[in-house]
Amino acid sequence: MVLEGTEKLIKEELVRCIWFGQHFKKDKLYTDDGLRLEVLSPGWWNSEGGPDFKHAEILLEGKGLIKGNIEIHVFASDWMKHQHDKQETYDSICLHVTMWNDNEGKYIKNSLGQIVTQLTLSQYLDAELDDIIDVVDIESYLKGRKVHAGHCHREIGNQKIDEQWVGHFLDYAGDERILQKAKRYEEWLKKKPFEQTIYEAIMESLGYKENKESFLRLASLVSLKDFHSLIPEDVPVQMKKLHTQSLLLGIAGLLPHQRNSEKSYNDETTKYINDLEDAWKVIQAKINKTSMIKDDWSYAKIRPANFPERRIAAIANILSECAPNGIFHRILWIFQTKEDYTREHINTLINTTQSLFLNIHDLYWSYHYTIGGIRLKNPQKLLGKERTSNIFINVIIPILLIYARKHNDVRLEKVLHLLYRNYPPLPMTSTLRFMENRIFGQSKVAKKIINSIRRQQGLYQIFKDFCENDNISCNKCVLYLSMVES
Repeated sequence: MVLEGTEKLIKEELVRCIWFGQHFKKDKLYTDDGLRLEVLSPGWWNSEGGPDFKHAEILLEGKGLIKGNIEIHVFASDWMKHQHDKQETYDSICLHVTMWNDNEGKYIKNSLGQIVTQLTLSQYLDAELDDIIDVVDIESYLKGRKVHAGHCHREIGNQKIDEQWVGHFLDYAGDERILQKAKRYEEWLKKKPFEQTIYEAIMESLGYKENKESFLRLASLVSLKDFHSLIPEDVPVQMKKLHTQSLLLGIAGLLPHQRNSEKSYNDETTKYINDLEDAWKVIQAKINKTSMIKDDWSYAKIRPANFPERRIAAIANILSECAPNGIFHRILWIFQTKEDYTREHINTLINTTQSLFLNIHDLYWSYHYTIGGIRLKNPQKLLGKERTSNIFINVIIPILLIYARKHNDVRLEKVLHLLYRNYPPLPMTSTLRFMENRIFGQSKVAKKIINSIRRQQGLYQIFKDFCENDNISCNKCVLYLSMVES
């Protein structure tokens, strides 16, 4: 059977654009099994693996409001061809959208055997396919990863809400995000002291999304007590750094011999490896721990400069530089050295604290991205400014806030508030870009309002609590409801 229109050779990207741009008769949609369908929101573009769109909202006859993910294909049979029926990643989709139904099926099934509703777009296009192809700029869609504006944007567009109101709301949301992070660390502190807590929190922050759990696991396997008992205190700091790297890399399962590396190296790398392995032999004889394995670590979509080995070298340097008192007490000392609240003082606190992470220098890793990699002409930072800023905001501030409140340190809490309020915004992320478009559309208002990291954190909090929450629709978002009621 040859379906009408299938002689047009189109790519899946075009179907995604048609779905997102809603180039179809929105008031006349029926699923392949005959249920009335209304699209409230097509969702937002997913630039990572998994379903094409996330957090869509649809109304389905007999089931009401449904929030979930959307998978797009040119042909219905592509679902099976791509083996999505065997992949758990696609169990979250609430609708399978296809241009043509070439297998006459009325639905598809996920890996759990559950029925998933299917919509065939070809019979509902609002223009001839050739005309749509001429109109749709695929590159613009893919480059911009456009987002449908939310109900909150409509309220702003109608000039019912002014910029100052939105800014204050985001401030409150940003404060809530810090408080939630502090609450999480408070649970950790019930079982461990401040030094161990901040060490584990920093370790978790060193890992990109796929390595957060691995870094946190490594921190639990190698506690600060292990460092104190296994790393000599009365040795030069460079020797301490080497032994600390050996301990962490060894337990992480990332030493060259653990990875069965048989490469030949130059003299510099050979000496570094031999020193690491010699230190590991001494350490291994004193401990009874099972090392992690290479498969515990992800290298996908990570630049070599940020590979796990280099991040481990970074924390080894920080721990060694802050010994014997520890990272937490070093940071606390920085915050307790001055009494004034001027902007200059706040900036000094930020710069001095972040220098613990930015100014570390390693004899080997400052000049290499990987073991055996080409030696760099100039030394490169082991941790960048953006990663350091994230640690500062998401780890140091919440944990210091807990300490301040536990010890009734009003001055420290005030300093933390001033610092958080005045910390400049960080570079855009996909989530921030999504939220700015969602709330403000394509206007320039967003740049004017989102003028601090506090407000960026507010966007993250709203996203987490509402936009990303499939159990809450847009018209139940606290931001939108507050706008309506104000």
